[in-house]
Amino acid sequence: MKKFDYTYSAPTEEERKEIEALRREYSPSENKGALEQLRALDKKVRLPADIAAVVLGIAGLLLLGVGMCLTMDVLASGTVFFALGVVVGIFGIGLTIANYFIYKAILNHRKKKYGEEVLKLTEQLLNGGGFTKS
Repeated sequence: MKKFDYTYSAPTEEERKEIEALRREYSPSENKGALEQLRALDKKVRLPADIAAVVLGIAGLLLLGVGMCLTMDVLASGTVFFALGVVVGIFGIGLTIANYFIYKAILNHRKKKYGEEVLKLTEQLLNGGGFTKS
């Protein structure tokens, strides 16, 4: 007959915190607290505007760089390429400048779309969410 030895050691405090954090991360959204919902909603509002700003900023700067290369005869030489480089560079500068306004437009649109929900959650947290005023 085989004999089995079982040993058990309770998780340390640090391990317990990590386990609880992972458990909260995978718990259904209806079980999350209002503060976590508010953070997730804020991220949902800002993320599309941030992504658009990064993509358009990189595109504008790349166009500006290509335009500079064309005007300095790095990619090709000739009067036609110089003029093309100026046009491409100006378009890149324009896209880089427009990037801010596009970012603000996307952000304002998303704030209007989710504003009521954010205000409800903040009201819930400030007035009855377990926070005390000191």
